[in-house]
Amino acid sequence: MSEGVTIGFALIAAFFGAVGLLLFKEARTHRFWRQLVAQNDMEAIQGILDQEIEHWRTQRPPKDVSANVWAGVQGLNLVGASARHVRVSTSADAEFGTVDGQREQIASSLDTAYSTALRLVEMIFYDIPNFRPNHVRVDVYTTFRDAEGQAGALPILCVEADRSAAMSLDWNLPPGVLAREFETIANRAPTGEPRPIELPPDRFADMVTETTDADAEKQGND
Repeated sequence: MSEGVTIGFALIAAFFGAVGLLLFKEARTHRFWRQLVAQNDMEAIQGILDQEIEHWRTQRPPKDVSANVWAGVQGLNLVGASARHVRVSTSADAEFGTVDGQREQIASSLDTAYSTALRLVEMIFYDIPNFRPNHVRVDVYTTFRDAEGQAGALPILCVEADRSAAMSLDWNLPPGVLAREFETIANRAPTGEPRPIELPPDRFADMVTETTDADAEKQGND
């Protein structure tokens, strides 16, 4: 009887030891990647972003997200990044549905752009492992046709968000309300349709991040 109890305790100890070892290795791995990000290692940052973007592109849309918005999430392009910021671009189209048996527009491309941009801001701030940028910029384009009928993609929305403002937000609020808490550029015609905008200069285009050892250690311990 005592031998069986001893074997049982040994097996339990071995199990918890193995779990502890796995958790230790995982924590060490996370700290390693966070230190690389804190040091502005662009290869590491690119790898983290590429992996998560690929995950989003193969992920099924959440139940509360429309197909058009999720298409914008999955169609994003990474424009630039550093340890402190991420800039992406994507596109948005009008959404149509059946109302009283008739096919009607239920959201303009600008409405879709707002929903897509704020969804991306939230995901980039909170859903990327080992990477916590302070600033996120999302540029959204849609298709316009000129007088000759030629189609071209032009920007209709730019949202620049910072983490300090995002931390206090209720992300269940409508996208248009959330966008007011950030630097947002858009131009809506009286009809509700978007007008093209001029994108602002990229404030991070020439940014050089100098991270001290203390900063690296702090982010590694977060």
